Amino acid sequence: MGETDNKGHVHDHGEECDCGHDHVQYMTLKLEDDTEVRCAVVGIFEVEEIEGKEYIALVPDDGEEAYIYEYVENDGEDGFELKNIETDEEFDIVEEAFMSMLDEDLSDEEYEIEELEE
Repeated sequence: MGETDNKGHVHDHGEECDCGHDHVQYMTLKLEDDTEVRCAVVGIFEVEEIEGKEYIALVPDDGEEAYIYEYVENDGEDGFELKNIETDEEFDIVEEAFMSMLDEDLSDEEYEIEELEE
């Protein structure tokens, strides 16, 4: 089990871990109805069509959907802030960029198929 830091983030390994595999960072979101949802951070990314903003994609442990927010670094306690994307037009652009990013990541992966011995 990972360790939780004072910002509510869970890290499965140390930041400088040399174990040879990808590390997943987690954060806990508090939704409008005060429900808390543990999410994996898929990535923080920029969108070419929207200058000066960054976005973050989070996937809850149940994996049913992704949450996408505007990501703003600041000097506050957490060091960042998540903001709702205000317009449907902006959300559509960001969602399309995120889906395109996922498609690229999946196509860049190398898959090894092992044959089963009979």
